[in-house]
Amino acid sequence: MWVGYAVGQIASFFLTLLRMIPLAVLNRFSGTRIPAHGGVVISLTSHGRRLKRVHYTLESLARGYQKAPIVLWLDEADFGAEWPPTLRRLVDRGLQVRCSDGSYGPHTKYWNQFREVAGTATKVVTVDDDMIYPEWFLQRLVFIGDLRLDAVIAYRAHRIELRDGRMLPYVKWSAADTCDASVLHFATGVSGVMYPRTFIEYVVAQGDQFLGSTPRADDVWLHVCALRSGHPIRQVYAQPRHFAVVPATQVGALAVGNTLMGGNDEQIGRVYTGDDVALLLAAHDAED
Repeated sequence: MWVGYAVGQIASFFLTLLRMIPLAVLNRFSGTRIPAHGGVVISLTSHGRRLKRVHYTLESLARGYQKAPIVLWLDEADFGAEWPPTLRRLVDRGLQVRCSDGSYGPHTKYWNQFREVAGTATKVVTVDDDMIYPEWFLQRLVFIGDLRLDAVIAYRAHRIELRDGRMLPYVKWSAADTCDASVLHFATGVSGVMYPRTFIEYVVAQGDQFLGSTPRADDVWLHVCALRSGHPIRQVYAQPRHFAVVPATQVGALAVGNTLMGGNDEQIGRVYTGDDVALLLAAHDAED
C-alpha cells in the first residue's frame, strides 16, 4: 500500500513539473494582455520567498479561456522590496500589484479587494498563490455563479458535521458531495471561490473584526459571514476539485497549523455563536 502511495506521489510531482514548463515559457515570451477592468476580479496575496514562484499561479490564470483583471495584494514590506523578473514581466502585461493598507494575514487576499468593489456589481474570485489552475477555472465559476446569484461558488467545500447540538471538530467534517447550495457547506479557498456582490457588501459592513476572532482562518470568517447573511455555498461539481500544487511552496503552510494542529477549531470556537449553531442545526434538519 505504501509503495503504491509513494509511486503515486512521485508521478503527481513529475506531472506538476510538466504543467509548469509551458507556464514558464508563457512568462518569458507571452505578450497576452491581462485586462484592466471587468465584471469579475481575481484577487490573491503572496509574501516573502513565495513571490519567486507566484508567477506559475498567475500565468495559469492569465491563460484562462475567460479573461479577468488579476490583482496581487502585498504587505508593505514585500511591495517595497525588489520584485523578481518573473513578476515584473506580468506587471508589464497588465497584472495589478497593490499595497495592502494593513497586515491582514490570509485575509489580505480578499479584504482590500472587497472594500474596493463594494457597492458595485463586481464579483470577486479569490485564489491561493501556490496552485496551478486549469484554463476553464474562471469560465465555469462564472457560469455557475450566473445560475445562483445569491450563492458563494467554490470548487472545493466541506460539509459541517453536527452531533448532539454541537459542531464536530474540523477534521471530522466530510467532503461535500453535491452541487446543491447549503449554508452547511464550508468553502475552502485553495481551489478558488467566487463571491457575489451582496455577500461582498455584507462582509465589508462587518469591518475588520476578523483580526480579533479569526486572524489566521479566512475561510472560517467568510463562512460565518455567509451563514449570517443567508448566502449558501454551492460547489461547482458534485465532488470537490483539487488542482496541482506548485512544488516547494507548502513548507510551513497555514493549512498545517489550521487543520492538523487544531488552529481552525480554536478560531471556530471563538467566532461561531449559539445562534450560528442554531442556524446550522435548522439547515441540517431541513435537508434531512
